[in-house]
Amino acid sequence: MYDRTEAPVQAAAGRRAAVYRLHDTDDGLLHIGSAYDLEERCKAHRTKPRWPHVARRTEEWFERRGIAHPEELKAVAVEGARYKAMGSPGYGMPNADAVRRRKELAPLQQKLIEESGEIGEAARQAAAGRGAPWGAAVKAGEAAAIEFLEDTGLFAGAIKERRKRLGTAYRTRDTALS
Repeated sequence: MYDRTEAPVQAAAGRRAAVYRLHDTDDGLLHIGSAYDLEERCKAHRTKPRWPHVARRTEEWFERRGIAHPEELKAVAVEGARYKAMGSPGYGMPNADAVRRRKELAPLQQKLIEESGEIGEAARQAAAGRGAPWGAAVKAGEAAAIEFLEDTGLFAGAIKERRKRLGTAYRTRDTALS
């Protein structure tokens, strides 16, 4: 059962992510990938010429993308997949400097995400303490977490996704908490 009291902390502290595998009718492994939202990711796969060969999908969920992505790379290297070469011998990794920089920033990013969760939870509790309905209090907490992350300048893609999830009711910290 979904516990509504955990939603703001989970949303701000990190999103669950899955490693998924696409198999053909003979159970051959076509693709290994990772994603937050498997349904959305599979929509992107449906545009590829190989999609008609996909018969089933398996998935394994992890607490956050930082765990899922290394698991994906290991699976690709060990299991191989007909349409995914990433991590396998001969695969050309993206710009090495960019990869190195992302790895250097990962601990800082994780710390900031954790802090945004704390800020979001404090904002949710403050809004609830002022009598805001549960949904409004959650949105206030999410908005505060988003603004904190936005101020860091490190999370452009994640901020865009969080704003989209928050919906058109996004408000600034000043209006959400006043």
